[in-house]
Amino acid sequence: MLEVSEQTVTNWELSYNEPEISYIPRIIEFIGYCPYLPTHSPIARLEMIRQALGLSYRELAKKVGVDESSLIRYSRGKGKPARKPLAKIVAFLKLLQAQNETWRQ
Repeated sequence: MLEVSEQTVTNWELSYNEPEISYIPRIIEFIGYCPYLPTHSPIARLEMIRQALGLSYRELAKKVGVDESSLIRYSRGKGKPARKPLAKIVAFLKLLQAQNETWRQ
């Protein structure tokens, strides 16, 4: 299901290395739940969503409508978004939440 070797999974489990972002959605599907803890921080939520969907920073920045390098900086805790980028991030998170609620109905 994960399309990786048993040794690769063992290395992940032993923390020798981490899975590439593209494997995260398959891992979540395999284990049956999302291991990320809920958070109130829009930046932390956005990073969890990025990883859960297996998106690169470039792909996410395009979807949100913010600068890729700024998004990377925010995710690494090296700055906070100004009002306009933060508004775009919050709007994107609300859109995803609304889509998720519609999907569950």
